Amino acid sequence: MLTGSVPRWSAIRYAISLAALVGLTMCTHIDNFDIATAGKVEVPKATLIDTVLGDLAFGGFNSVDFSQDFKNQVVTSDDVDSVHVKTLALLVEAPNSGNFNFITSARFFAKADGLDKIEIASMGMIPKGKRELDLNVNGTADLKPYVVAPSMQILSEITGARPDEEMTIAAAVVLDVNIHVPGCN
Repeated sequence: MLTGSVPRWSAIRYAISLAALVGLTMCTHIDNFDIATAGKVEVPKATLIDTVLGDLAFGGFNSVDFSQDFKNQVVTSDDVDSVHVKTLALLVEAPNSGNFNFITSARFFAKADGLDKIEIASMGMIPKGKRELDLNVNGTADLKPYVVAPSMQILSEITGARPDEEMTIAAAVVLDVNIHVPGCN
């Protein structure tokens, strides 16, 4: 009779091991989620007097509030362990012939009341002829204090000269939010 029960114990041990392995790997998928925000800016064409690009203020980045995103995920700000930039991309939406040749460098920062601004993404050498740019993200910048603040700003410092024609530039930021889930470390 003992030999008949051995395969069952082996199957049970295998099932328990498999369940534990699945449970451990599931934590990597349930304790992170992405949130995104986007902004746009109209860049006027160059005039004879005004050729320096100056500040570009992306509408939609002036006052970013992620509280609704947390509610949608059934998460409170206390549940957040860390937040890192996953991607920051720029796209020329108009005109169809437009590209980023008028920009020489781009830097983006996060800012919130009572906190110093922190660089989140940049690109020092803008490739010629590109309509879309994926900036280099600062993977070490933990944005938790900025994201859980009542309001966060995303600021840009873009150098270059005004383009020959009016441009519409869109920016999109995706953040990876790591939360605390009991049983997952």
